[in-house]
Amino acid sequence: MPTPMISPDPPAAPGPVFSGLIATLLLLFGWCGVLFAANPAQDVLSGLQAAHPTARISLNPSADGSRVNDIIKVDTSTAMLTPDQVWERMHDVDITGGYYEGFTQEFHWLAFTLDNNSESDIWLLEITNPHLNGVKMWIRPAETVHWQLTDSTGRNADFYSRRVSHYNYAMRLDLPLESSTDVVLMLDKRGSSISYPIRVWSISAFNRAQQKNYILYGVYFGVFAIILLVIASTYIFSQRIVFLWYFLYAASVAVFVFNDIGLAHQYLYPGSDSIGSLMRVGMTYLMVLSFNLFTISYFQTKTLFRKSHWILSGVCAGVMLHAGLYLIISSWFRTNITPLLFVLYAMVIISILTALVVAFLYVKRDRYPAYFFIAAFGFIFLASFVFLLGEFGVVDQFGYLFTPIQLGYAAEIIFLSGGLAWQVRSVEKSKIALNERIARLETENLRAFIDGTEEERNRVAMDLHDSIGNRLAQLKRSMEKERMNPLQQQHEISGIIAAVRQLSHRLTPPGVEFFSLEEQIQQLVEAARKDSKVTYEFQAVDVPDELPKDIRLQLSRIVQEGIQNIEKHSNATRAEIQLIGHPDELVLTLEDDGVGVQGEIPSGKGIGMENIRRRAVFMDALVAFTSQPGQGMQLMVTVPLKKQ
Repeated sequence: MPTPMISPDPPAAPGPVFSGLIATLLLLFGWCGVLFAANPAQDVLSGLQAAHPTARISLNPSADGSRVNDIIKVDTSTAMLTPDQVWERMHDVDITGGYYEGFTQEFHWLAFTLDNNSESDIWLLEITNPHLNGVKMWIRPAETVHWQLTDSTGRNADFYSRRVSHYNYAMRLDLPLESSTDVVLMLDKRGSSISYPIRVWSISAFNRAQQKNYILYGVYFGVFAIILLVIASTYIFSQRIVFLWYFLYAASVAVFVFNDIGLAHQYLYPGSDSIGSLMRVGMTYLMVLSFNLFTISYFQTKTLFRKSHWILSGVCAGVMLHAGLYLIISSWFRTNITPLLFVLYAMVIISILTALVVAFLYVKRDRYPAYFFIAAFGFIFLASFVFLLGEFGVVDQFGYLFTPIQLGYAAEIIFLSGGLAWQVRSVEKSKIALNERIARLETENLRAFIDGTEEERNRVAMDLHDSIGNRLAQLKRSMEKERMNPLQQQHEISGIIAAVRQLSHRLTPPGVEFFSLEEQIQQLVEAARKDSKVTYEFQAVDVPDELPKDIRLQLSRIVQEGIQNIEKHSNATRAEIQLIGHPDELVLTLEDDGVGVQGEIPSGKGIGMENIRRRAVFMDALVAFTSQPGQGMQLMVTVPLKKQ
């Protein structure tokens, strides 16, 4: 079983990566500010001396934690070698200082001598790349001629095969004081790019560095956890698809980085890293796919940017095809890995560039979400560019605690979260403005209702006072003075009853409960014809037999209000009312040949008109008033019919 840490008296092992979740978000920026200072890019070569055939590295305080690649000789071979063969070949090797290379199909061999001039007999050799397929280390103390295989591990091996429990390959060196030990390393990363920054550590310095690293990783993934929790909650409450795609993208980024650092092999599947290889590939596909879907939703490309929408949709289809081929013919994929990676990386670059173009175009519509997006993918574009350079051996990716792609993803997620937060803020402001407008409209409708009610009450009161009341008073006086004979009295009483009935019909249309809408309107038209100079015509076509009571009531009220407006304001001689049924709507029209007005009747022009509009809204109907001077007025009400 591997030891958690290496020291003469074992110190407390560093807590798991999740112990850093309790750190605040501010710590992230504080640590990132000192990240590169704590992990310098340059090699600290004090105490390191080169000699033939291999380098001699003096282990002393000045070499503690330094990177030693610059003086170590490197050789490659297509076949497995023995340590003696490697040591002998180093006589003819002049290559030193290289520790990263593009795609390779060869084993890499390193050989050097360690001179322990320190006060500790235990040192560590750390290779800061957790993705090497195979790592072997042989040592040969100065007093012997035989090589000892002390470490044999790699990404495809059981994590517990490591003598030191660490996400990178940290190998223990038991070195007697004032002694020299020869070391041979075999590194296998065939079929991919290779990078192998090597540092030598004393026990205390290694433990301090790893404690800091675990805290940093904890803060890093703690930020991801908080962001994912917020995104998930927002999606649950808002049900906006953009948050689902963003959650999948951020989650796939977090899992990818967790696996990329090597922590997944240590904590999730220590038995074998073959799962990690599949996870790395799978998360890459999911990241590209969810990123494109997120971009489509974030910028509404289907509506606003059709050409970009087709490009992003095409990339989604290409990624799914690429993933399907990988699952079906994975062995062929591994044989042709280089061109296929070119295809995948090309799709990634196309996605990012298209997204940035859309973002710049979107600035005209809503600049702040676009700015957040541009900043986010400016970071990830630079990080991806550095990543691709590393894949082809141009730059080093593993010289620091966080690789460029890991830092780029962190910056990207933070900025994208800011962009989504701004969008949510904008949506909430729009909702507040809409609610305020609805409240104003409700207030206006209530005021119109109250005004209409008061007008109707005043009208009824005037009718009762001026017509019915006066006629009753006159009848009373005539009866007291016996001015009318019984026949005249009966006739007057019948007239008063008719007036009361007419007033009652105006308050409540006749037969709402029992008559069809067509019959109700016909009764209103016949009542209007009796005491009007206007010639009314009514026509009904294909009116449904069964209409909801509320539609019958509101339409009859609208006809009643329309007739009253014609009588009071139009000076018309002829009016026509039509009720026409269609499969999914019912259309009511009222037209007269009166004086008319200029243009469309504005909202709020007259209480009667406003009452008609309010009743149309009650039925979810559309209402339109049109008129021209001298050409009368036209009213059209279109009522949608709900299918049973």
